[in-house]
Amino acid sequence: MTEIISFFATFSFAQAVLCALLLLPKQQQNPSIRLFVGLMICVSCYLLRDIFPALVPYSSFWWLEKIGGNALPGVFWLVSLSVFADHVILKRWQYLLASLTLFIPLSMIFGSLLFGVNINQFSMLGLITKYSAMALELALVFHALIIAIQHWRDDLIQQRRYIRGGVLSLSAVYIFMVIFANEFLDIQWVMLGGAISIVMAILITGVNFFLFNLRDSSLFITTEPPTLEDNNVVVSTELIKITQAMEQEKLYRQEGITIASFSQHLAIHEYKLRQLINGELNYRNFNDFLNFYRIQEVSENLTRTESKNMPVLTLALESGFRSLSSFNKAFKATYGLTPTEYRKKHQ
Repeated sequence: MTEIISFFATFSFAQAVLCALLLLPKQQQNPSIRLFVGLMICVSCYLLRDIFPALVPYSSFWWLEKIGGNALPGVFWLVSLSVFADHVILKRWQYLLASLTLFIPLSMIFGSLLFGVNINQFSMLGLITKYSAMALELALVFHALIIAIQHWRDDLIQQRRYIRGGVLSLSAVYIFMVIFANEFLDIQWVMLGGAISIVMAILITGVNFFLFNLRDSSLFITTEPPTLEDNNVVVSTELIKITQAMEQEKLYRQEGITIASFSQHLAIHEYKLRQLINGELNYRNFNDFLNFYRIQEVSENLTRTESKNMPVLTLALESGFRSLSSFNKAFKATYGLTPTEYRKKHQ
């Protein structure tokens, strides 16, 4: 079984290194690419303990395995936020929170070296710190799983939906099981190690397969939300039906409208509808598509004299937005101004 684990770990290591090397020349294009490269490096370091089962404590490979393996859950969480949470710009506190999965275990190692004892076993503080670190790792992985499946149906990029709903979710479950089974429950069943190594090989291969079959802009290159002037419609029967439903029927005002209900209304297959809105109109997310028409309606009302005393919240809710905060964020992303500033400028 040790040979099987080592074989699949080596295979996964090669896949992760290859992925990192192929993405490395593009890492200046987008922060998400740099994070993904970091994730593959962490995976490579984590696999060293299966490739070299008898790592000498405090050797170079031992340190690499400790650093990469402990940083993995935090980096995985940052990648999930950056890639799958649309229009999210990572903040400093998020990087700091993710770094705790690395710095807490390292502090325990250095504490053991400093005091000459195993803090995990002989100190209540060490045990509290150890299980607190595990709880943080599990929480971050669980949140990454939520991000992966949240608004999955609204994602208009089919390949990215595969990664969001499949590869990334399975990766989160894998990391969750490794942390929970190996570290928290301390299960030493040899068959579990073999199963984990095989699943890792499948996941890394799946990541590479989907990653390098995507269009360049599908996963990492975040395009700006289309402005009103950029929405050039290519005339076709299906696109005419789509634009008429928005401009004449104003379906974007409908509460709880989804890509599925919109598909049924137009009598266009959901898969085809996703292709049209993404490929022809250049929207990555169904909510972005709806928000374009909502913002267009609100911006027109903000410039009208008869609406000058109407609260911005009322205009936002009437156009289909569910909250003022989501409206303000989408409006400023489109115009670079708050709704109040826009109203003052155009009245």
